[in-house]
Amino acid sequence: MPKIQLALDTLDADHALELARLAAPYVDILEAGTPLIKSVGIGIVSRLKSAHPDKTVLADLKSSDVGAYEAEMAFRAGADIVTTQGITTLATITEVQREADKWKRRAEVDMTGVQDPVKRAEEVRRVGVSLVLYHRSIDEELTQGALWDERACQAVQKMCALGLEVAIAGGVDLQVLPKVCSAPIYAIVIGRGITGQNDPAQAARAIAQGVREYWPTQA
Repeated sequence: MPKIQLALDTLDADHALELARLAAPYVDILEAGTPLIKSVGIGIVSRLKSAHPDKTVLADLKSSDVGAYEAEMAFRAGADIVTTQGITTLATITEVQREADKWKRRAEVDMTGVQDPVKRAEEVRRVGVSLVLYHRSIDEELTQGALWDERACQAVQKMCALGLEVAIAGGVDLQVLPKVCSAPIYAIVIGRGITGQNDPAQAARAIAQGVREYWPTQA
């Protein structure tokens, strides 16, 4: 069954911690989003891990250079997973993965902006990466109407077929789940679908129920 990842992209640390508290019973991974880390610093990772030691904490650094240096910073703060960009150099991706291996943690490659995510997934797999993110751009959604169409869903299927663990993100809600439920997805990243709702706890509960319904054989 896919894990549920809560993307905390607020710019306020206390707000992020409150959202995490509300959704924690229904999610598996707490993501310190890129805007949040930029706004309040890497210490938010430590605060999330301290408040929720039973949860996986992801630091969405989206490193594009000096990857090992940034990854070490996040791991020291308590991150279980750090991210780098699929559009950066293979050297940076390799260094982040090596740092993750050293800490016995994980590195995830975010495919936002990658023209051929399946091909890039093959390339990063060869340097030891085991976790990738198919990330539909929010900016493309808002300005170009990018959708979770058949092409996107097929790309997810092909990436899973490579033997990689694949997370999905970008405007994911209950309506998207049936489109991708045939794929053995590692994690489903939900941001606005929980954090932007009037009742974040109820929204998280509904997502968790949807995941159980659509992936019953992967429990």
